[in-house]
Amino acid sequence: MSWGRLSNYQQRKLNKAFERADKEAALREQNGRCKYCLDPLSVKAATRDHVIPRVSGGLNHKENIVAACAPCNQAKGHTPYGKFMRMISDPKPGEPIKYRLIWFSRQLNKRIDLMDMRVARAIGRRI
Repeated sequence: MSWGRLSNYQQRKLNKAFERADKEAALREQNGRCKYCLDPLSVKAATRDHVIPRVSGGLNHKENIVAACAPCNQAKGHTPYGKFMRMISDPKPGEPIKYRLIWFSRQLNKRIDLMDMRVARAIGRRI
């Protein structure tokens, strides 16, 4: 029995397991929602997004990982977190429509959550 280095196959499997664990942890922390548009996400539909893009020196570490839907992850690309949040929080005329669509989804999800909370309170149910 050898306790030496892992084979390439074993290392890929181990990396994949850690990536899945990081994604699941981020999704739990975000209450099952995309970090950006706030859409509900399943573990299968969620993608891992690096808050500080790896091309900008961000680490592949759980503290730099958030769960995002594929469209938001693709829209963010290599954009730094702060700049992307500004673009989806207050999209300006002339910016790509994808930022306005994420903004709209965010607004809609916030209002649905507020409505759910008010309905639950009105019928005496705790959320």
